[in-house]
Amino acid sequence: MFTAKFSPGNPEIKFDLDDIDSVIYRVERIVIMPKYEQWLRREAFVRTAYSSTMVEDATITEKEMEEAVKQAPLSDKLAQRPDIANYGAALEFVDFIGDDKSIPIDETVIRPLHWHLMKGIKDHRMTPGQYRTEPNWIEERGARVYEPPFHADVPFLMRDFSDWLKSGNDLHPVLKAGIAHAGLVAIHPFVDGNGRTARLLSTLLLQRHGYSFRRLLTVDNYYQRNRDAYIGALRKSIGAKYTADYDLTPWLSFFAHSILMEASMLESQLTDWRMAIDKIHSAWKPLGISDRQIDGLIYAEKMGSISRKDYVEIAGVSPITAMRDLASLAERKLLAVKGASRNRRYYPVLNNINSGGKSGGQKPPV
Repeated sequence: MFTAKFSPGNPEIKFDLDDIDSVIYRVERIVIMPKYEQWLRREAFVRTAYSSTMVEDATITEKEMEEAVKQAPLSDKLAQRPDIANYGAALEFVDFIGDDKSIPIDETVIRPLHWHLMKGIKDHRMTPGQYRTEPNWIEERGARVYEPPFHADVPFLMRDFSDWLKSGNDLHPVLKAGIAHAGLVAIHPFVDGNGRTARLLSTLLLQRHGYSFRRLLTVDNYYQRNRDAYIGALRKSIGAKYTADYDLTPWLSFFAHSILMEASMLESQLTDWRMAIDKIHSAWKPLGISDRQIDGLIYAEKMGSISRKDYVEIAGVSPITAMRDLASLAERKLLAVKGASRNRRYYPVLNNINSGGKSGGQKPPV
């Protein structure tokens, strides 16, 4: 049977778990209109898909991720990166089954997760959703840094791991997700994509047990920003060669802290977002700006700019109406126009947006 060895009384872990519980209580009670929350969820979705892939692929840049976050619709950008598009599909699978407690989280879920990640990858060694049938190891700069268990043992280890996942233990959900993350990395059941599958598995477990943070948490972004610490914590726990009694305390300390850091950042962002929305509405609603135009201003301020295509999507209007609304906002000096035709984008004039036209430009007519 799979077992998890760690120090349950570790003060750092206990402190972080208590703080996580406090933060999620506050995050769940921040009131944001559903349409705005959907925008934030889309941003979190893209950041997670990019960040988790960037942990493995250093050729993807922060600039590329930021451009993808700001582009709508989502499918246009992800289609250019099959690996990231696959991660997006796997995330959608997680969201689909996350709240359905009739679906057990075990091998029958882990293998489809891997299939979504690796489908269509042009490499004869890749067998999406299938366990490896040959020896494998992790290399870094040409040197072996981790030797997983013998491939013939993988089916038996995964069966025991699945039994543990389905067991009704009394672990805190964050600890269970962290143990599952490291457990899958240690077994290394697939030829490739083990880290990404492990991150998805931990996300699924958090979501299943009520710790999704409204599906706005981007812990993978923390891993990507702190890649060396992330990999170092895993290695410190599972060692250089697989054993059944590795100590997960160093990893769980890092894992719990990573969730706390991202959750705290999310709380701050949601609070600032709510205040910005209230400020924009109070400044411009009395001056004859329509609700859909205010939505356009909020989107432009959040994403850095807005295009006619973006406006059509978020406001649900025709391209002609979108062009007219955006032109009106530009005339009021709330948006600055750059580019022409299909490349035209509108950038927020933040002083004017936030002040109701009382600074940085003329007050718009009532």
